[in-house]
Amino acid sequence: MQILVVGATGVLGRQVVPRLVERGHSVRAVVRRPEAAHALAAAGVELAAGDILDAGSLLLAAAGCDVALHLATAIPKPGGNWSRNDRIRREGTRNLLAAAAAHGVRRYVQQSIAMLYGDTGQTVADESAPLQPGPVIQSAADMEQMVRAAALDWCILRGGLFYGAGAGLEEEWRQAAGAHTLQLPGDGRDLISLIHVVDMARAVLLAAEGARRGSVYNVVDDEPAHYADLLAYVAAQAGAPPPQAGGPRRLASFACSNARIKRDLGWQPAY
Repeated sequence: MQILVVGATGVLGRQVVPRLVERGHSVRAVVRRPEAAHALAAAGVELAAGDILDAGSLLLAAAGCDVALHLATAIPKPGGNWSRNDRIRREGTRNLLAAAAAHGVRRYVQQSIAMLYGDTGQTVADESAPLQPGPVIQSAADMEQMVRAAALDWCILRGGLFYGAGAGLEEEWRQAAGAHTLQLPGDGRDLISLIHVVDMARAVLLAAEGARRGSVYNVVDDEPAHYADLLAYVAAQAGAPPPQAGGPRRLASFACSNARIKRDLGWQPAY
């Protein structure tokens, strides 16, 4: 298949693109600076100069494609500005959906986030749970609504919090543990659903090749983790004492089930 990838140079895209190539797909990547995308070009990827916020560039890039993957994000560092990420989710999604519809793209795969379920407490949510987005992630709910309304063969993948190559999460925790500043959010009982970026990439590949129309999947590890267990493990890896309770709760407690994607697409997390 001819697959259009928007977000090919991001944390997830860097894992998705080589897997598409390995499966024999032709990949066209939308990149803002083709001259800087040497690794993609060397892998045989066709480069299309453009930006998800430039509707005209996407309209050109989508011509002749069978599948479009929206993997673009601009997640800021803690305390940073979320405005560009919000624009990517709202304006960018609108642009890519329009380009896909204009060229009869057969399938559209949207990266989304499992945090949309809000604070699930100690309950494990499946895809039927209502969405309860906070203000910071309202744009992700708006993005999903646009996808659902599109007359396309679409699939939404709600990923857990990324770890693994390029995600940066573990390194932040290890540095804090080494400096003895790692703290549990609250009392550490909150849950978090994680996903290794490689496992997320494998889910994108399966969705691109065979997701049914109108499907929504949680893409998370087999078991959500209590912060107390997770961060104690990180501290032990760093040879540091267990983290103390009382830190800020930057994320609501969220725990998700991956049963549906296992059943429907035969996906299994490697990590």
